[in-house]
Amino acid sequence: MHFDAIRRYLYYRCSDADLASDVAQDLFTRIWEKGMDIDPNTDKALLYKMASDMIVTKLRRKKVELNYISSIVPDDISHIARYNGNNTEYNELAKQYSDALVSMPEKQRIAFLLSRNENLKYHEISQRLNISVKAVEKRVSGALEILRKKLSD
Repeated sequence: MHFDAIRRYLYYRCSDADLASDVAQDLFTRIWEKGMDIDPNTDKALLYKMASDMIVTKLRRKKVELNYISSIVPDDISHIARYNGNNTEYNELAKQYSDALVSMPEKQRIAFLLSRNENLKYHEISQRLNISVKAVEKRVSGALEILRKKLSD
């Protein structure tokens, strides 16, 4: 009933139609899952407050993820094994590694970097990302496959 109005409000807050739709959907899903007894006519302010809180949380999380990724990628180039060859070969290898990281899906890249740069175990990564250990294994193995392909070319 108020889905479109909530979505428009969220779009106004974040200027991202997909994110606004996702958060609106999450809001009504959460209400349904928790069995909340909310009357859309009398509790309209509550719906907007919940939507506002959810979008702020999403935007903060997104900002933290972007800061984390942007701080990791340049550092990763320096973590490539020390290359004793000439500097141009090292630079080429570093560029291939960086390109491989950029080409990875975001979820794979995050799991891979947590595993390799922060030396976290799979169960620690699964707790941090709120996913199963199997999902972490799949993401990291997918990232390694991408690295093998990109670095062998």
